[in-house]
Amino acid sequence: MITLNNVTFLYGQDDGESETESGVKNISLSVSSGQCVVLCGRSGCGKSTVLRLMNGLAPSCYPGKLMGEVLVDGSNPAVMPPEERTRKLGVVFQDPRSQFFMDNVRDELAFSAENLGLPPEMILERIERQAELLGIAHLLERKLARLSSGQKQRVAIAAASVLSPPLLILDEPTANLDEQATIAIVELLDTLKREGTTIVISEHRLHTLLPIADSFVCMEQGRISQTWTKQQFAALSYEEVQPYGLRHPDMVKTYIAGKALQDTPSAPVLTGHSLSFRHNRSDEGLAGIDLVLPKGSVTALTGENGAGKTTLGKILSGLLHQRSGKIAQNGAVLSAGRRRAMSYLVMQDADYQLYADSVGNELVLGRRLDETLRRKAYAAMEAFGLSALRDRHPASLSGGEKQRVTMAAAYCSDAELIILDEPTSGLDGDSVLHVVSWVRKLAWSDKTVILITHDPLLTRLACDYVLELNRKGEGRVEQTGKAGDTQVIGAGW
Repeated sequence: MITLNNVTFLYGQDDGESETESGVKNISLSVSSGQCVVLCGRSGCGKSTVLRLMNGLAPSCYPGKLMGEVLVDGSNPAVMPPEERTRKLGVVFQDPRSQFFMDNVRDELAFSAENLGLPPEMILERIERQAELLGIAHLLERKLARLSSGQKQRVAIAAASVLSPPLLILDEPTANLDEQATIAIVELLDTLKREGTTIVISEHRLHTLLPIADSFVCMEQGRISQTWTKQQFAALSYEEVQPYGLRHPDMVKTYIAGKALQDTPSAPVLTGHSLSFRHNRSDEGLAGIDLVLPKGSVTALTGENGAGKTTLGKILSGLLHQRSGKIAQNGAVLSAGRRRAMSYLVMQDADYQLYADSVGNELVLGRRLDETLRRKAYAAMEAFGLSALRDRHPASLSGGEKQRVTMAAAYCSDAELIILDEPTSGLDGDSVLHVVSWVRKLAWSDKTVILITHDPLLTRLACDYVLELNRKGEGRVEQTGKAGDTQVIGAGW
């Protein structure tokens, strides 16, 4: 189905005048029909570039110099007519927002089928089937702009697979999904694979894909460094994958001995009392939330997609005003404006908060650059592996690299409350450990850190407390301390 024969691709103009060294070099890879191949490796190693070559976006939409041969089902995907590409390739980008064309979910799922002229009854049947498989039937009439990032991810996968194309290419498909949604995605991909679909996935959460993967291809600095069969990869220890920066379930066992948690946090810096919020023209929101956020601690805010985690984070940081209830600091009620002044929110979509012309300038943007801030910025770049990217434009970075830039900028701020929305989305194993180290340093310096996350690895490595939002039954909210005790503290709807 796919053949890459000694492929080298360098981003830049075809005339070579502005070529860069980023891209891939001497890639040879063959994927047979019906196989599932997982691309893995550190952020920025070239995985997304390989996917762009396979789906024809490089060099047609991403200019550069291409050498070697790229074939999908015997043809060069970059020169395939649009109709042929639509029938043969289903593509899910790392950022699902970039591939939506329509206003609501049902129309988005129908878009490609309607453009191919399929009968309306067949289109409706395919939409209903994919919506049920991916658990988005209740979202069919919703506006795409009002969905959570995890819900958008599921819609993008449903739209890409609604035509049952012979090849499905996915870039970080589980990055923003909760556990149940991830299981549903893997089950769907397993069904598609058994029907003969060829699947290529770029991922960091690798062991989740063992039920469907045939092989794992590891990349380093634009080259293929290792290839493992499913059985070989499953047998690898953390010590064996650590040199490649990969995630592994045993990371927790290895790292936990060095995880020094603060046993007696300072007095609560923030408390929430009976917080409620409801989105306009929607039945979704939060109701009756009580919470305590101790100074010098790290709290994971977890729960299924669409449960209200990001909404609660925006309320705490003053970007949204609660409809009822209050937020206080050491007993003094805080206005939304005061909360904004004391908070730093790192959004899930890094593109929304990258403004400067270089990584270095992004870290000090909007502040007077003195020697103290300069030293802090250099320390942040070192901690997040950004030193070599200091002069790069943020728009030229991979998704994982952009995420690290926003976290480094938060590190350079003087905020008392720092909220990170899915901070390990798109990050490799090494980068997860960097995030863990960073948030612990923040806690030890008496800052309050909230991690909005679906990543159980991050929760177990970094967090003192877990605040879980559930939507089952009455939507109870639970807070779990380090000792494992559980207290019901509110309800959502």
